[in-house]
Amino acid sequence: MKIGGVENKARLAILVLILALLLLIVLSLALFSHTGGQFRSPIIVYLFSSQIIALVFGIALVFLLVRWLLRPYRRMVEAARGSPVRASAAMTEGEFVAQTFQALVERLQANEKELAGLHALERRRAERSERFSERLIANIPSGLITVDSRGLVTSVNAHAMKIFGMGEPAADSARARRFHTGELLSPLIDYSSFFTSSPKIAAMISGCLDRAATFRREEVEVVLAGGRARRIGLSVSPICDASQNVEGALCLMTDITEVIELRERMKLKDNLANLGEMAAGLAHEFKNSLATIHGYVQLLEAQGTGPAPGADRRVTLEAALNEVRLLSKLVTDFLNFARPQDLSLVEVDLRQIIEDCAEGVRSQLQENSVEFTVEGDFPTLAGDESLLKRAFINLVRNAIEAIDPLSSNKVIVITGAIDAKPEPRYAHIRIRDTGSGIASEDLHRIFIPFFTTKSRGYGIGLALVQKIVVAHGGDVTVETSDASGTLFHCRLPLLAPHSTVESR
Repeated sequence: MKIGGVENKARLAILVLILALLLLIVLSLALFSHTGGQFRSPIIVYLFSSQIIALVFGIALVFLLVRWLLRPYRRMVEAARGSPVRASAAMTEGEFVAQTFQALVERLQANEKELAGLHALERRRAERSERFSERLIANIPSGLITVDSRGLVTSVNAHAMKIFGMGEPAADSARARRFHTGELLSPLIDYSSFFTSSPKIAAMISGCLDRAATFRREEVEVVLAGGRARRIGLSVSPICDASQNVEGALCLMTDITEVIELRERMKLKDNLANLGEMAAGLAHEFKNSLATIHGYVQLLEAQGTGPAPGADRRVTLEAALNEVRLLSKLVTDFLNFARPQDLSLVEVDLRQIIEDCAEGVRSQLQENSVEFTVEGDFPTLAGDESLLKRAFINLVRNAIEAIDPLSSNKVIVITGAIDAKPEPRYAHIRIRDTGSGIASEDLHRIFIPFFTTKSRGYGIGLALVQKIVVAHGGDVTVETSDASGTLFHCRLPLLAPHSTVESR
């Protein structure tokens, strides 16, 4: 089949029409030229000329009209040439175009069915994903509650219902079926009414909705019906859109009542164990001192009845009195540790405190040839100056005593540092020595009163350090300890941005 046959036929028809019209004009001119002069009036000439002009103009219009009518057809033929339909010799051009567009329609219909199938598949996947997400959220081992910007509780999972002691819905209700299958419930009630058992949670949600405030790892008490109290670990965070406008609040909570009770029991158990070990150490020290005093008294008694000179008796008496002094110091140190510490908080320069501690042990450092270095950043914070000095002097003395007198490397370095921005909260003081280290089996006992590995010591120093640092809101730990030395790490809270403490 020859493409463009219809257009060629149209052109041939126009050509034939033009030739016919031209032939008609020629015949008319010949007839007009052989006509006698009596018939050649101006009117006839004008009419004859007008007919010729009209014929030419009509031929031109027909030609343009045919071209305009054939333009869409030519476009369809051009589009059909790129189709997968193959023309045969017996196929006309119109049939070829019709079959081409029929094939295109069938392909479009097939693509439409395929798209409809893919759309249905994606819809099923989205529905399964949504149901899975809802089940996942509903069955997490924590309570989940969402509140919208109007203050309405929009979703609550089963764990949150159990935490607040709301019980199960009626057994024959659709809500009960959703409760047992773990689906989210939508109470759509005001959050202040929902959290009547805990005004603190309601206040957190109010702050979250009004100021986009975030509350993390808060512990609140919930008083349930019947006066039962539960401890809840809670985090409240705002739900914001792309423009950071608050659209609601998300509450994640866990019932930590049993955990706190277990923690208190373990704490009581540890306290009792520490108290027993402390009592045993105290009794051991008393027993040793009393035995020594008893020996000196017996020696004095023997010297009093014999020929012993007065100088010997004075030496014996002085040794007994020295043991009494040591026993008195033990009792004093124990009372200092046992009595409650009343902090007198003022604004103190931590570097100055460290330098004062170094000056207080200067003679001991020189006597043992220990190199002492202070470096790093030491901020100003709120603390009890005398207690902090006592704590750091104990740590430095402990470091000096840990260094072997025969060692060639005798170094103590105190390094200060501050938390990185944007929210620095603690100052960090590290005391590193080059001593022999602490045995790994003794690390968990070094802060217990009267535990010591020294031949002569009461084991009160580190326990007192821990008590002072904890009273300031910090903590003290052994960061590393091996044959190359020990590194103690003290952490103390910085001044709050709007804190009001007395300046020195």
